[in-house]
Parts: sequence; structure tokens; C-alpha cells
Amino acid sequence: MLEVAEWQLQRGGALQVYVAPERAGRGSCTLIVDDIDDTAERLRASGLARDVEPARTDQVDTLMINDPDGNSIAFAAPKDPDRAR
Repeated sequence: MLEVAEWQLQRGGALQVYVAPERAGRGSCTLIVDDIDDTAERLRASGLARDVEPARTDQVDTLMINDPDGNSIAFAAPKDPDRAR
């Protein structure tokens, strides 16, 4: 995508910078997890996201929450183990 720059990190993970003027001053982070249902339960139990439910596709299950400053935090459980690197 023309509006995205991405760097792959040698030890795993990646950093993306993208154009999204509507999100200026806020950030986003995606964390890969092994068990999306366990993650949802932990978020509910901690009080961070009482009504969070996973979104499921054939490729990945995800949870999205926002922190108090409006930053987005995504939890993703890829169904293909190679995509979790």
C-alpha cells in the first residue's frame, strides 16, 4: 500500500508507519497470542475490557481494545503458525 512503510525485525515482529490523519496523536499495536479465548477471559477478569468478544475469520482470530488515551491494541491469534513469526 502506498500509504504504508513497513520494516521486518530480525528477531520477529514488524513496525508499520502509515498515513491516517484521523488517528493523529494516537497509536496502535498488535500482539500475537496463542489462545484468543484465554486472552479475552483475562481481559474481562482484569476489568480492562468487560464485554470483549473475539472476531473470527478463517485466517486469524482477533480482539480489539482501546486504552484510556485512545490507542488501539489488537490481540491476534493466527491460525497458520508461520504467520505468528
